[in-house]
Amino acid sequence: MSIDRVLSEIEAASWYRGQVVHSETLAASHSSHVAIPLHPNVQAALDAEGIRLYTHQAKAIEAFRRGSDVVLATPTASGKTLGFNLPVLEALIEDPEACALYLYPLKALANDQLGKLDGLIEACSAGIEADTYDGDTPSSRKARIKRSARIVLTNPHALFHYLPWHHQWARIFAHLRVVVLDEAHQYRGVFGANVAFLLRRALRIARHYGAEPQIVLSSASIANPTEFARSLTGRDATAICDDASEHGERYVLTWDPMLDPTRSTVSQAAHLLALLTRAGIQTICFARSRAGAEVIAQAAARTGGQGIAPYRAGYLPAERREIEAALRRGEIRGVVSTTALESGIDIGGLDAAILTGFPGSLLSAWQQAGRAGRGSAPSLLVFVAEENPLDRFFLQHPELFLGTTRERLVIPLANPRLRAGHLLCAAAELPLQEAEITTENRSLVQGMSRNGLLAETPRGTIYRGLRRAHEMVSLDEPVGQTIRLTRNGTLIETMDPVRARRDAFPGAVLLHRGETLVVERLNLEEGIAEARKEPVDYHTQALRTFDIEILSTERSRSGAAWALQTGRVRVTDSTLGYKAIHADHAVSMHPLELPPYTYETDALWIAINDLSTLAIGPEDLLGALHGAEHALLAMLPLLVLCDTSDVAGLSTPLHPQTRTPTILLFDQASDGAGLTPSLFSSIDALLQRARDLVRDCPCDAGCPACLLSPRCGSQNEPLSKTGASAILEYLVCTSDAKGANG
Repeated sequence: MSIDRVLSEIEAASWYRGQVVHSETLAASHSSHVAIPLHPNVQAALDAEGIRLYTHQAKAIEAFRRGSDVVLATPTASGKTLGFNLPVLEALIEDPEACALYLYPLKALANDQLGKLDGLIEACSAGIEADTYDGDTPSSRKARIKRSARIVLTNPHALFHYLPWHHQWARIFAHLRVVVLDEAHQYRGVFGANVAFLLRRALRIARHYGAEPQIVLSSASIANPTEFARSLTGRDATAICDDASEHGERYVLTWDPMLDPTRSTVSQAAHLLALLTRAGIQTICFARSRAGAEVIAQAAARTGGQGIAPYRAGYLPAERREIEAALRRGEIRGVVSTTALESGIDIGGLDAAILTGFPGSLLSAWQQAGRAGRGSAPSLLVFVAEENPLDRFFLQHPELFLGTTRERLVIPLANPRLRAGHLLCAAAELPLQEAEITTENRSLVQGMSRNGLLAETPRGTIYRGLRRAHEMVSLDEPVGQTIRLTRNGTLIETMDPVRARRDAFPGAVLLHRGETLVVERLNLEEGIAEARKEPVDYHTQALRTFDIEILSTERSRSGAAWALQTGRVRVTDSTLGYKAIHADHAVSMHPLELPPYTYETDALWIAINDLSTLAIGPEDLLGALHGAEHALLAMLPLLVLCDTSDVAGLSTPLHPQTRTPTILLFDQASDGAGLTPSLFSSIDALLQRARDLVRDCPCDAGCPACLLSPRCGSQNEPLSKTGASAILEYLVCTSDAKGANG
């Protein structure tokens, strides 16, 4: 692929208006290999394929051999799968009874990886039976897997339902040598905490049968691999982060679609995809939604694209496998996908990737970019920015997009509801022994005993509730907080009350698998939301207000100009109404009568001691603080991996408890998700990013690229860009890192 030829063709296109605002070439990296002694069968398999171990693969194998848990956190296409499969196979070859459990976040990933694993087992002449076991496994295979399989591939949701029946898996638990968690970066937030507690329960059962398996985590590059592994597994792990694999040059183009106001971002992405496929460049284009993937694929085909196919969740497994195989064979020249093809699934190495909008995190962005590139061959990445603060920020600061910084992953292990649910499940699986009840769990156990859910017996503390304990826990939502969204009596999805009030209020418009749904009823007490299918041409936004009471302070940092604190807060979330929006314009307003929803959560707040040196009048102070709050929320996903809807904010010229102008950021999750407190140590970086966002935006009064937020419950009123810029500059310049405690 000649990047000069590609650029020439883009520049010569009739629809090109100079949208390439930055181009850069990332240098190729040369591989680093090392030879280590391997089991003869394993070495013979590698020799037959001419494979030499990369340095990071060898380090992972050696760490595993020392008995250490391992977290292998290197980029896409760096050979992580081989890095953990080889030591696992060695261990199972040396011990003919040893077993392994592989956990994948999705069934499709487990099925895809089984084929690779079977091929490696055959090449090693290992004679080891491996199979997937989940809800799709035929009954005819289940008994054989339990009886003779030595590697079982499954997912957390399936494992959750199998643990109560652990006696049926006694052979595997008794000989469990290793647990592998592939794509481990998917385990974050509430889902990550649930998987962390599930893993602790599985390890507890293994100990009951006399096994103490090692754990191997495979992850994309993240900012805190050691801390993350500790949170997820409860154990220390050796981190392998240096990538020693070979990569060709990567040409990166940053594309500003706003320079052509006559064509939408989707239209321009489709034109790019069509041009690249016509030039013989096999390309993957990522879209932010299922509907976007379908629309871009159709538009690219209409504009002359060759061999274009969409790919997304919702397709039948056979349809997805057919597309994946056609990509590997080169029969499909362009595929438009949601995050369904971001990682894991084998589609071969493509030539180019188009990112239609920033996917929400640098981790995801470079996972997507990593789908393009074949060994030492060059690849192309085009980042097509959308009109939102993060996308526009990267247009102004491409060096941050191209850098090696990644976000932190946070797992909210302190969430008491999650802990309580898994304690009930653990007690139902095996009696809890006194030594197993930690100090932090003792009060929960005592409270559930008083409520009749647990009971002490000579064998230990057992579950005695009327419902099955495992029916009271959902891995995807906080315990006891599930709202069921249905259509014609059929369950569509579940959500917690915070999200339900935001997205599933009466009159709300939802998109599900390409269908437009309108919510007819929301009953928070019954835990039900009912919707009907209706093709409408507008979307909706809730109008909400928050009242926040600070309950406790956990960490603090005081300076002369402002103080930073984290702690627990009580949020009262009031939904006043909603607006219907068509083509970015509000077309109607509707009142709502929903009772306020109160919950406790995690928060971080900045209390500003003195703003007298700034030329901000009393009438502009609220707008200035409000604008600064929006900028901080917009930049927050650069530092901690989360969705923009996971965190909200409140700003006030005089908070009744701090008695000063205050900006407060909080987790929008009952009992907290640990997101905002994790920013305590990186607040200076957050302030600088927010300052740069506002300062570098060329608008006069605030726009969707800097301060205007589609999620603002007060409709972005009031906002002062000048005041927000002054406050953020003041906070950056007066930052004092001294005085931290807690």
